Amino acid sequence: MITGYGHFVQLAESLQWDETTIDLTQDVEAWQKLEQEEYDQILGLLAGFCIGETSVATHLTSFHAAATTDDRMDEVFQAQARDEARHARFFDRVVRDVAGVPGDTMVQRVDALRDRISPDLVELFEERLPAIARSVADDHEKLTAAVGLYHMILEGVVLTAGQHALLQTIERASVALPGLHKGMELVLRDERWHIGFGSRVIQSADVVGDEMEELLTQGTKAASAWGDLISHADIEKVEHLHRRRLNSVGIKFW
Repeated sequence: MITGYGHFVQLAESLQWDETTIDLTQDVEAWQKLEQEEYDQILGLLAGFCIGETSVATHLTSFHAAATTDDRMDEVFQAQARDEARHARFFDRVVRDVAGVPGDTMVQRVDALRDRISPDLVELFEERLPAIARSVADDHEKLTAAVGLYHMILEGVVLTAGQHALLQTIERASVALPGLHKGMELVLRDERWHIGFGSRVIQSADVVGDEMEELLTQGTKAASAWGDLISHADIEKVEHLHRRRLNSVGIKFW
């Protein structure tokens, strides 16, 4: 495995932010003034992020435990897990304090939002991701495949599509949501280095087998898991980005 993951450790340290310092006062006041279509789309996307970020913050533990051949890689996975936990707390804060979603705990609020999320999205984060995390815990040789699913598909395609869709929706909304907009930009900034790290792990692997190649090329279909919450144009955009990343790691997409 090629070394050089220390760069990502330093990058992660330089990009830290505190979700509790983002001012949501104006967002709380504006939320009730959203048009119904805006309300449904924004809350639906937030629901997806609550489920997605909560799941990945939990299951990344198996990833860094498997990085036994490179201490710096292990540090990067741990830094990323801290990022994902912060993202989950931020989205939970928004749905609790801004959207007024009921529940005494994050888990209860996630459950209250489930009817806004497609079964395909739930399957990706609550079935496929835990399954591959368990497989990594049992067999550390499966780490590269796990990175392929998580970093390249779930982060690189699914979450990226939703993040861009939410930012666009906020920017076009009839009222301003500055706190949510700022937080989303910071989340997206974190995700960029996460995806870069994942690409590096795959690029550094000795062999990208047929199963791995099939997994990655199938990622172009993953953005559709959001259903009607994102546009066809957004799906095409993220699919184009995914193809470019595949080319960068030596996988030609036809």
